[in-house]
Amino acid sequence: MPWFKGNIHSHTTNSDGDSSPQHVAAWYKDHDYDFLVLSDHNHLSILDDAEKNNDKWPLLIPGEEVTVRKIGLEAAALHIGGIALSKVIMPGSYESNVEGINDIVSKINKQDGLASINHPNYQWWVSSNDIKHSTENIWAFEIFNGHMHANNYGSLNSMSTEEIWDDILSSGKLIYGVAADDSHHFTEEFNRNRSNPGRGWLVVNSESISQKDIVTSLRKGSFYSSTGVELRTLKLSKEKIFIEIQRKIKPPQDKTEKFSFNIIHDNGVVFYQEQNDCLEISTKGINKYYRVVISSSNGEKAWTQPILF
Repeated sequence: MPWFKGNIHSHTTNSDGDSSPQHVAAWYKDHDYDFLVLSDHNHLSILDDAEKNNDKWPLLIPGEEVTVRKIGLEAAALHIGGIALSKVIMPGSYESNVEGINDIVSKINKQDGLASINHPNYQWWVSSNDIKHSTENIWAFEIFNGHMHANNYGSLNSMSTEEIWDDILSSGKLIYGVAADDSHHFTEEFNRNRSNPGRGWLVVNSESISQKDIVTSLRKGSFYSSTGVELRTLKLSKEKIFIEIQRKIKPPQDKTEKFSFNIIHDNGVVFYQEQNDCLEISTKGINKYYRVVISSSNGEKAWTQPILF
């Protein structure tokens, strides 16, 4: 099956973005994205005649970022992405993160959508325990968010998003890890202090570039997340791992770029490491689950989705 590139977290002037939905969609099309979710805060941004404009826009999958700004008496930053929605979801009144997560995820799931916990470390708002204690089926959470205040890498006393992921997976709960732009700024300067597009995306193995097929593949984890590393082959099972890198420029021009594979399993422990352009290994000895992180010497990464035992 072919692979399709897409972003599931972007903002327009329908919430706090600086550009129109049409401009945002055109930017992603011009930069070779196959699908896009316009995920405005508590707003469902749908462009008329989207199917007739696939020459200038990617496939547009309806979605929103359900945004909770108050929990109890405290200002909050609970943001949950809803993908493939048919109607807008408004947040309710909640006394805890878990209550808010359960309610919003339930509403997304009732629409047969996909629920993603966005930027858990933004304002350090969502903890690993919040996700583990939720009784609803959370499809994914963001392990990489391109917003300048996402705090993906944690701190001395606060978990990184990957540490949160491993803690959840080690508890036996399956959740996928997604990379997304959280793009707001499409005009003026592109720099690290602005929330620009093109920083994190998904690459989905799908029968076709249709909403039905893309969502089906996302739902079952047939994708990898990336900030730049591209994969030519990705075959994961409970018995074997086989991954090949797709170099962007054919050798010898890019021989200086090196790739490292890290297989992570129970409690975030590194099971195996290798520097190469491919990885082929048995899963014998792996405990509970595994996921693979592929890192480039230029700082880019790719993350596979976990396999639970």
